[in-house]
Amino acid sequence: MSTSLLVVSALIVAACGGGDDEGAPTSTSTTDATTTTEASTTTSTTVAETEAPVVVPTSVPDVLRMPLTGHPIADESEIPDRPALVVKISNAPQSVLPQAGLNQADIVFEEVINDSATRLAAVFHSEDADPVGPIRSGRFQDINLLLSLNRPLFAWSGGNRAVTRAIQDSELIDLSAQGTPGYYRRGGRTSPNDLYSSTDALWSQTPDDAEQPTAVFSYLREGEEVIGAPANEIEVKLDSVRAQWVYDAESDGYYRRQNGSEHNTETSTGVERVWVRNVVVMMADYGRNSFDGNPDAQVMGSNPVYVFTGGTVRPGIWLRFAPEDPFSFFDNPDDLNPIALSPGRTWVEIPRNVEDVLAWAE
Repeated sequence: MSTSLLVVSALIVAACGGGDDEGAPTSTSTTDATTTTEASTTTSTTVAETEAPVVVPTSVPDVLRMPLTGHPIADESEIPDRPALVVKISNAPQSVLPQAGLNQADIVFEEVINDSATRLAAVFHSEDADPVGPIRSGRFQDINLLLSLNRPLFAWSGGNRAVTRAIQDSELIDLSAQGTPGYYRRGGRTSPNDLYSSTDALWSQTPDDAEQPTAVFSYLREGEEVIGAPANEIEVKLDSVRAQWVYDAESDGYYRRQNGSEHNTETSTGVERVWVRNVVVMMADYGRNSFDGNPDAQVMGSNPVYVFTGGTVRPGIWLRFAPEDPFSFFDNPDDLNPIALSPGRTWVEIPRNVEDVLAWAE
């Protein structure tokens, strides 16, 4: 990171159980005060020329999009007729690298877990991955985090009795390795980081009542300007894991480093750098789950959010009322102007909502 690094002190925003302190989040970075509003619905004007009011549309609905990347499409038939598939992937010591399949995931959520490490919830829908892994256990916090995906398939290695019961009782579609075909142990890896599968094998276990995912983010329209302060280098601290993202203007994407080294991922044809179109840093209060004492990210209510896209950053708040709700990002808690992402794949970092966990530089 450069010497012009800006360090962010996260402030808790009180809304829907997100904290007790009132006020909007602050940042030492400077943002453009201009905001844009996502017009995914039609507004109207009433014209009273007759007794019966006439409603005149004043805006055009948004285009059809892929639900989890926001890529515009011409017809709904282009959306794969399958549910979202979440695969829990280890991100523990360097020995698990490179993981497989990360650049085929539409969304990756990165959570703090109990062993001073992070774990990834890689969400697949628009692309396939073979192989994908190493696949590890689930956590209580996965349930509230992932239900916005409309009952996704949940691929995981298993868990303790309490977590297993909670996931089985939830709306996640349980594809635990303990009772689902399609998993295998891979040579050259050390247990427990040797469990793999493929998205085809896992999607083959889809029940008949599963449905396509619905959109979880808002996206910029074609030609809409990216508004924000310059931010080409990002550093996020997730306990002992230090994630860095560097913006590349030529590809209009962010390349990931972890703990000072390039973060690579395996594909069906080789190894490549982990990259995404958007990086979202969603601050969360972490409690302790009463059943097993593991960290439990609070992902309902409200807290600060920082949306990095197109080499810019827009600070704001995230707001969410129920586990099935999408993640809504706004520039401030008073006006609630939406913050939209660039169409493409997104990585969501979920660090603790404490001071000095986020910094960026021009």
